[in-house]
Amino acid sequence: MAEKNRREFLANGGAAIGAGMTLSPSWLRAHQSRKIQLETDRAYDPSQIPSYSGKHQDIYDHIDEHRDEHVGKIQDYLRQRSISAQNIGMRECAEMTASYLHEIGASDAKLVPTRGHPVVWGSIDSGASKTIMNYGMYDVQPVNPEEWSSPPFEARLVDLPPFGKSIIARGALNTKGPLRAFLNACESIIAVRGKLPVNMLFGIEGEEEMGSLHYPDFIEEYREPISKADGVIFAQCMQDSRGKVTLWLGFKGIVYLELEASGERWGRGPQERGIHSMYKAVVDSPVWRLVRALGTLVDESNNQVTIEGYEDAIAPPPIEDQELVNRLVAEWDESVWKEELGVKHFIDDPDRKELVLKYLYDTTFNLAGIWGGYTGPGPKTILPMRATAKIDSRLVPDQTPEKAAELVKKHLEAEGYPDIDVRVLQGYPGSKTSVKTPLIQSTLSVYKKYGVEPVIWPHVAGSAPFYVFSELKLPFSYMGIGHGHRQHAPDEYLVVDGNGVVADLMDAEKAWVDTLFALSES
Repeated sequence: MAEKNRREFLANGGAAIGAGMTLSPSWLRAHQSRKIQLETDRAYDPSQIPSYSGKHQDIYDHIDEHRDEHVGKIQDYLRQRSISAQNIGMRECAEMTASYLHEIGASDAKLVPTRGHPVVWGSIDSGASKTIMNYGMYDVQPVNPEEWSSPPFEARLVDLPPFGKSIIARGALNTKGPLRAFLNACESIIAVRGKLPVNMLFGIEGEEEMGSLHYPDFIEEYREPISKADGVIFAQCMQDSRGKVTLWLGFKGIVYLELEASGERWGRGPQERGIHSMYKAVVDSPVWRLVRALGTLVDESNNQVTIEGYEDAIAPPPIEDQELVNRLVAEWDESVWKEELGVKHFIDDPDRKELVLKYLYDTTFNLAGIWGGYTGPGPKTILPMRATAKIDSRLVPDQTPEKAAELVKKHLEAEGYPDIDVRVLQGYPGSKTSVKTPLIQSTLSVYKKYGVEPVIWPHVAGSAPFYVFSELKLPFSYMGIGHGHRQHAPDEYLVVDGNGVVADLMDAEKAWVDTLFALSES
C-alpha cells in the first residue's frame, strides 16, 4: 500500500476493513506451527573486515577532560519529561533538543510541526563528501513512579552492581541518554577539529513510542535532502550485561489494535451504562463476549495465531539472512535473555536454532492489556457495558499492517463477533539493511577496534519506523558500545562507569567519534 494510503488507513482507524466478508469458523480448521527451513549451512564470516585504524587522541582527551560536563548534560536532558502518550513536557523537550543542535552548528535547527508532536530538524554542512543522517527520538514511555527505586525524572547517579555509577531515569537507554551522548561526541569533534568529518542531518521525532504515525509526513517534507544522504545512524548503547554487542540490521513491522465489545454495538447487555451485577441472571455481559472473542484469535496454547491467512504472506528468509542465522546459532548465548528478562523457559523449550528462527521469522499476537468495569480496590458489583483489549502483532516480511488488520476483522465476523470494534492505533511495515553496505562494514570495523565482536542479527523482533529509510533505499545502523537496560520498565538505567566488561560511557562517545570518521572514509 502506498505511504499516503497507509497514513489514511491509520488516521481512519482501519474503519473500512473487511466489510461484509465471512470465513469458516476457526474450530473447523486444524492449525500447525509454520516450520522455517534454511537452504544453506554457510555462516557469515566478518573476520576479513579490518579493524578501524584511525586515532583521534586529541578528541579522546577532550572527552575525558569534560567527563563531568558530558554526564551532566545527559542528566539535564533526562530530567526534562517527554512522555508522548500523555503529552507531558513534549514541547519543552523538543525545544531543548533544537537548542542542542544549534549549539553544535545546525543553524537551521527548528521544530517541524506535524499533526502530532513536532520533529526536530537540523543540518550541518561540513563541506564533506559524505552525508549521514542521525535518526533519534526525544519521547519516552509513561512511568509508574511507585515502582522505581529512584525517581524516574531525577536522573540520579547511583551505584548499580555489578557495574559502577549509573544513571537511573526514564529514557536513560531508550534513547535520550545515548542521543545526548552522541551529541557530546559531536561537540568534542567540533571543539578540537573545528568541524565534523561528515555532513550531518538530524530528524529527531517525538512520537516513536506512539508508533511514529507522523514521521513519514516529515520524511516526505524533507525527502530531497534526506534522500541524498549516504546512510542513517541511530545512536545506542548496544552491549548486554556481559559486554557483547548486538548489531541489528532491521526491524519487524507492527500493527497495534484496540478491540472493544460494548452493549451498544452488540445490541445486548447494558446499553447506556454499567448496571448492578444482580441483573447478570437475565442480562448478557459484553466483558465475557470480548473474552470469548479474544479466545478465537489463538489456539489453546495461546501462542499460535488461528486467523485464516494471517501467515500466508510470510516470505522465507533470504540467503544473506540464513548465513547470519547460522553464525548466530554458533555464537549467541540465549541464557543472557533468560537472565535479563527474568524468564525460566521459552515457548516449547526449543533448541537454539529453532529459538532464533521463531524469534526472527514468526509473527506474534500479543495481548498487551485488557480491562472493563471496576478494577479498583475492594469489591464493586457491576455488570459493565463495555470491555476493551489492546493487541500488538509483530509483522515479518512480507506481512503488512493493513492486511493484518483486515484479516482480524474478517476472522471476528466469521466467528460470529461482527460487533467487536477493531481500531488500528499504530502500524507500519518492517525494514532491512544489508550487512554488505559501507555503513555496516564501517560500523563493524569500529567495533573491532574496541575489541568487540558483534552478534549480528538480520533484524530485531521489535519495531521502529525505519521503513521510511528503506523506501528511500538508505542503509541504516542501530549502533554503539556501552550498556543499559530495563527500557519500558521501572529503573531503566545507563551505565556511566564501565567495569571492564561493559564500556565506560566516555568510551562510547569515543567510539561514535571513530564511527563518524570511519564513515567519512568509507
